[in-house]
Order: sequence, then structure tokens, then C-alpha cells
Amino acid sequence: MSAWIGFVSVFLLGLASGVSFSHLQGGPKRTLPPTQFLAVQQILLRNYGSAVGGLEAAALVSTLARAVVTWGKPLVPVLASVASACVLVMIIIWAVWIDPINKTVNSWTPESLPSNWVDFRDRWHLLHACRFVLSVVAFSAVIGGLVA
Repeated sequence: MSAWIGFVSVFLLGLASGVSFSHLQGGPKRTLPPTQFLAVQQILLRNYGSAVGGLEAAALVSTLARAVVTWGKPLVPVLASVASACVLVMIIIWAVWIDPINKTVNSWTPESLPSNWVDFRDRWHLLHACRFVLSVVAFSAVIGGLVA
């Protein structure tokens, strides 16, 4: 059972890290004019929220389960707990800071784009970069738990 939960954790965190990596396009998006930036945010990223939310919730549950079923082993539950903490912080970052940015940006039209739209774009990318680092730490921790 422990090996199966470990596999599921690695699989889910691999997917979550891939999604986080896909959000690291801050450099190229800085070159987009305002209306193109808005179109990218509103059209291409529209459906990420619910799908990624489910994926990250499942990753959190699987890493917590891994910590529980391996309790008593020397290192594995610690690594699983580190992974769980990272995923939890990723979810908090999304819920507290990124989702409000998404809702704000999705309420804009090309005509109503505020003069500080760049601040929203840059904050969104910085927060996603933080989430990517957390996802890599979590992914590394569960892999480390499999080889420990």
C-alpha cells in the first residue's frame, strides 16, 4: 500500500510541477501589448483553476497519506510531510493571492484595462514562480521518499 501511495504522490506532483512550469512565461509575456496579454490570460488560462485545484488537492491528500502509512520509518514520513506542507502552501498562495488576480483580470475588457495592469501581470508571475519552487521541492521530497 505504501508503495502505491508513493507512486500516486510522485505522479500527481509530477503533473502539478509540470503545470507550475507552464506558468513560467513571464519573460515572453512581458513583450505582449496589453490587449494580447489580456487575451492570453482570459482565453488560454481560463480552465486551469478547477483542473489544477483538483490535482493539487489530490496531491495534498496523497502526500499526507504517505506520511501516515510510513509513520515509524526513519525518513519517509518527514519527506512526505515536507511535500504536504509545500503543496498546502501552493494552494494557499493560489487561493489568497492568485485567484483574486485571476478574477480581477477576467473582469477586464480591452477598453477597461487599468493603467496598472502590468503590476497585476508581474505579481501573477512572481506568485507562480514561488509555486513552481514549492512544487519542485515537494516533487523532490516524494521522490526522495521512494529511494530512501
